[in-house]
This record gives sequence, C-alpha cells and structure tokens, in this order.
Amino acid sequence: MSHVDPTESPRFPPSPPRRRFGLVWLGMLATTLAFGCSAVEPRASAGPPLQIAGVANHHHESLVSQAKRTRAEGRKLERRGEAACVDRYYKAVVLATAALEAAPVDGDADLSKIRDLYNESLGDCLRAARTMRRIDPRIGLVVNGPTGSMTVPIAHRGFVWRPEDFGRLIAPEEVTRLRTTRADHVYPGLGAAVGVERPNPRVSPSDGFLPRVAVFNATAVLRPDLDAWLGAAAGQRPPADMLELVDPLRERTIAFASRVQPLAANLEVANSRLHEDQESLESFAVAGFTYPGRMLDQAEILMLEPFQPGKIPVVFVHGLLADPFVFHDMIVALQRSPGFLDRFQIWVYRYPTGATLLRVAAILRREIQTATAAFDPSGTDPGIQNMALVGYSLGGLLCRLQISSSGDELWRLMSRRPLEELRLSEDSRSLAQELFFFEPIPNVRHVIFLATPHGGTSPALRGAARIASRFIRRPDDTEEFIDEADTADPGALTATARNLPSSIDALAQRGPLLPTIRRLPLNPQTSLATIVGIGLPGPKHSKGDLVVPHTSSHLDEADAEFWVRAVHNNIYYKDATISTIRRLLVERANGAAR
Repeated sequence: MSHVDPTESPRFPPSPPRRRFGLVWLGMLATTLAFGCSAVEPRASAGPPLQIAGVANHHHESLVSQAKRTRAEGRKLERRGEAACVDRYYKAVVLATAALEAAPVDGDADLSKIRDLYNESLGDCLRAARTMRRIDPRIGLVVNGPTGSMTVPIAHRGFVWRPEDFGRLIAPEEVTRLRTTRADHVYPGLGAAVGVERPNPRVSPSDGFLPRVAVFNATAVLRPDLDAWLGAAAGQRPPADMLELVDPLRERTIAFASRVQPLAANLEVANSRLHEDQESLESFAVAGFTYPGRMLDQAEILMLEPFQPGKIPVVFVHGLLADPFVFHDMIVALQRSPGFLDRFQIWVYRYPTGATLLRVAAILRREIQTATAAFDPSGTDPGIQNMALVGYSLGGLLCRLQISSSGDELWRLMSRRPLEELRLSEDSRSLAQELFFFEPIPNVRHVIFLATPHGGTSPALRGAARIASRFIRRPDDTEEFIDEADTADPGALTATARNLPSSIDALAQRGPLLPTIRRLPLNPQTSLATIVGIGLPGPKHSKGDLVVPHTSSHLDEADAEFWVRAVHNNIYYKDATISTIRRLLVERANGAAR
C-alpha cells in the first residue's frame, strides 16, 4: 500500500454581438426610458404604452445616471407597495444594458460598476416581481414595455432540471449562511444570483430521493431588445426581450453586450435554504444524537439533482453529531471542478447519529438497494454499477459495513442460539436479519474513508464518550426486539445485545462490536482508499488527528493511504482533502471506463 502526501458541457451558443450604436441612438434610448409606465397585473393588459420623446446626445455615463435614478424610483414605489416598481427596476436593467453596450472596451473599472448596477437592478426586479405576483419562473415575467403590457419569456439554460421544476425564486439575502461554510462560494460576474425552490410532486423515481422542497442555484440574465425600446421601432412592435435562468454550476461565462463575461454565481443559497428547511422544527444533528428513534424515519439518501443515467453516484456519509451540510464546502468545490458534473452525481446520506451503528448502516444498505432497483433494474447503467461512497469519521464505518460480509459473526455477539431457533415475531426476526446478516453491495465499487476510526477513538476521549452516551435514548423497535427475545427465550441474548451499543459507545470501544466489525471480510472487488489526518506536527511526529489515532484510521486492505496536515474537526474542508478525493474519484472512474 502506498503512502501519499497530497500536499503534493456543452454551452449554448452565444448571441451574435450587437452592433455599436451612435450617440444619437443612445440619446434616444436615455430619453425614452426616462418616462414611466403604469402598473400591470399578471397576465393582464397594462395601462397606456410607453411614449417616445425627443432625441439628445448622451454618453454612457448619462445612461448610468438614468439607470440609477430609475432604480431609486423603483425603490420608492416598492416601499409604497406599488406594482409599478417592477417596471422601474426593469427599465433600470435596460438602461444598464445600454450603458454596458456603450462602455469603452478598455474601461474595466467603469464596466465593473455598470455590471454591478445591472445585477442589482435585475435582483430588485425579480424580488419585486415575485412579491407583486408578476413572475412565473417556468414561463415569464410581466412588465410594461413601449407598446404596453408584455410577458418576457424565460429560457432555462444548462440545467438538468426541467422548466416545470422552476418554482419560487429566492434572493440571497433571504437565507442565513451555513455555519459550516469556511470558503467563499460567491463569484463575481454578470447576472443576478438566485435560488430556485422545487416542491416535490412525488411522481417520478427521482422524487423518491429528492427533498420535500428541492432548492438549486441559478443566475438570471436579462437580454433586452434595445432597438425596440427606442427610435423608429419603438411603439411599432413589442421588444423581443428574453430573461434567461442559467445554471452557474455548468456555465462559467456568458456572451453579453459585445463581450464574453464571467457569469455571476452564489453557490451558497441553495444549501443554506435546504438547511433552514431541515432545521425549521429542531436541530437534526442534536435530535438525531439524543433521540435517534424519533429521527429514524428521516434517515435517507437524498439527491441534490434529479437522477442522471450513466453518471456515477458519489454518496457522502457524515459523522457523529452532524448532518450532510458538513460537506458543503467539499461538494461545491467538486461541483465547480471542470468536467466533474459530466461524470458524477452527488448524493448524501442523512441519519440520526445516536442510533446503533448497525441500525443506520442497515438503513443505508436498504437505501442503496432501493435506488439501484429504481434507476437500474437491468443492472446495466455504468454509473449505478460503479457507485462510490465517501465516509467521514463515523460515516466511514457505515460505508465499511456496505462492503463487508457478516457471516454469523455479529449474531454470535448478540445471541447464544441461532436466529431460526428463537421464537420471534415476523417484524423482530426481519429486523434481526437486516441488522446482523448481510453481504457486500456488489455495485459499491469504490470507498474513500476520511478520518475513519476503524479501531475507535483516542483513549483520552473515551470517558467523555461514555458520559455522552447516557443522554441517548435507544429506538423503541430495538427495545421491543430485545424485550421480546428475552421474554420468549430467556437467556438466549448476550450482555452485548441487552446493552446494544449506540454509535458513540462503539466509537469508544465499549464492548466487542467494533473489533468484530474490523475482522469482517471486505469485498475484494471494491477499491479502497484512506485519508488520514496527521495533526499539525507533520507525519514524523504525528499519532493521529487528535481524535482518531493513526493505528485506528489505518486500513490494511486499502489500496492507498493519503496523509493530510489536518485535525479531525477540519480535515473535511481542507483543500488537500478535497483535491485528493477529486483525484481518487476521477482515477477510479477512468479505470471503470476501460
């Protein structure tokens, strides 16, 4: 086994460039858009059309001034609750677009300021349009134009989501930033960053693995038909404007105003909103640790996007007293890696960490098998048949149990008699079979263990773990199984079964469960890699990551072991860790494709 220190889409065609317009054209546009228009209700005709006034000569700086004034007017109208604010904001975007067209090619400072004005005005417009019920993200935005009321059509670019999946838009300022976020995932450029909610209709196989309300990031770009807002064409025909919602994960640049510009993105909105939804009643991490039985029905695999045939699922499994959002920085970094989303799709497994290790591992096994049956019933999808798991800390032990063969080793820890001899109800027998008897999942072909305590945690932490375990209430069905077996067959269960260890008990090496799991044979067809934290001193003096000793995180069966200068509580967001996981996944996918 080698030891390595890692501290070693088709795009849509751009619109044809717009021609430069002369000063007369710009003056006409500035004069035209200085005029207001009446409010308009959704899908209803508006008041009188915008009238065209005289012509004057204006520089792009004049257009910027006009746009700022128009946006300020929109703010006043919005504070008064008037729907006409949508039109003012919209016209500020049109003016800012004209200013971008007129800005000198070498005026980077001016360009950045005008672009910010464009983005902010568009963000205002979308927010107000949602409040005034003027926008349907599936179809269009209703505004007043030079010829009266019009619906600006919406195009959806680059998404794996369908147009009908686009529900309510979310402004970035509406959500609270994730506490687990360490990196900045806001990228400057053109466009107004938004989140998009998609209520789950529960009609497709993917819906069974998508959240109650899925949320994804988007960037809005408005392309106004400047010719139709001015001059001879103004008032003669409605502008052929287009509002685009662009996937910022798959599109990085955009052709706009005679330039190719970076696309703005805020990749924190979606996960922040999903976390708010999860935590709306109580903290999943805390409740899942102290009252795991109450949270077991929320243990599930969740997909971030609809299932995509042929792409390899990478399932992230979190650790103790946590939830999947601990992987936010890592997931965004992987999604932003060129070509990553062309080959992989990201799933997460959420589970209550206070439950017994065997119970939540069994639920993960069932979830993987259910997903495999739903998306690849014939067993021919190259992605599903090469599934990868990434397990952090306790999550790594859950991943290990997906590729282990139990034999009767675990049952012998629990009972002095074979399962078939015990007088159990069908439900209890089924639960025992699920927990204690299993074989490797054949389509899990790659596992990455991240700071995984195969041999338990540091001895210094075991006392604290035992104290913490006193606050955990065992799930009711597990208690019922033990009570039933004890009543029907007195003396059959061992002391280990009567005190079936929680996850934290197992990590503290309380009882023989963890050593037994470590002896179970692993699937030789699955490639294994470990990533080990070596603390701050470096590999020569390291004994581990301050929580997991190196003797515990080391895995003899692994194909490679990678050392990262990190401690247990920061290894999952370190750049060296993320780059190592990215490389391992790509290398494994390349090997599977041969």
